Amino acid sequence: MIQDQYSHHYVLTAGESDAEGRMPLTLITERIIEVATEHANALGIGYDALITKNIGWVLSRLSIEMRRFPRINDHYTFTSWIESYNRHFSERNFAITDAAGNILGHARTVWVAMDFATRSVADITAFERERFPIADLPCPISKTPRIPSPGPEAEVDVYTFRYRDLDFNRHVNTVRYLDLILNHWPLEHFDRMVPARFDIMFHHECRFGDTVELRVGEGPDKCQGDICEIALPDGRKAVTARIFWQEAVKPYSCTN
Repeated sequence: MIQDQYSHHYVLTAGESDAEGRMPLTLITERIIEVATEHANALGIGYDALITKNIGWVLSRLSIEMRRFPRINDHYTFTSWIESYNRHFSERNFAITDAAGNILGHARTVWVAMDFATRSVADITAFERERFPIADLPCPISKTPRIPSPGPEAEVDVYTFRYRDLDFNRHVNTVRYLDLILNHWPLEHFDRMVPARFDIMFHHECRFGDTVELRVGEGPDKCQGDICEIALPDGRKAVTARIFWQEAVKPYSCTN
């Protein structure tokens, strides 16, 4: 029986938490990819099926809004469903809940079918339409917006991608881009603040040895949060992102 929703239950361990004992954005992103993969496999549109035509899913856009972050030993659940699809991409949403079923946050994603031979967008019309069940379940957060470039006064960090930044395709792993972005801020910032909304768009793949610039600044509208851009030396954008921060309910201290 085809399930239009798929859930996976977890417990946050100490080794998975961040320096404040919370679930980090990087792990949330890993769980999103993991649950999306599991649901796609269950539907027969996952890696094993698509790779027969040398096709795979690539995360193109991601937006996360969190009301509260799980803490060490908290039980939590990711539930995923497909909102829409066409022959090139699929929109998939997520709800994150605690052990009592209370909403902790939501996420929106866009996945593009990629032809691994040509590294271009693939056509997935060969796969049965009923394998893409559309769930009649709203997602209350807005879709990933167009993200502007940071202003001319942006701060710049330089980084060269290394072995542990790569995935099995030998391109930079999605989560490593988030690591690079989040490492821009000092520890004291995360002791006081948490990301309330995070948007990221992936434009161009990076590889081993690529040296990139991370630019962090304000967009044209100062109410647009912190704007981040990862760019290659020739000016091509690899990633654009945006973060809105809010004060932590309880700022971190060693007595927490």
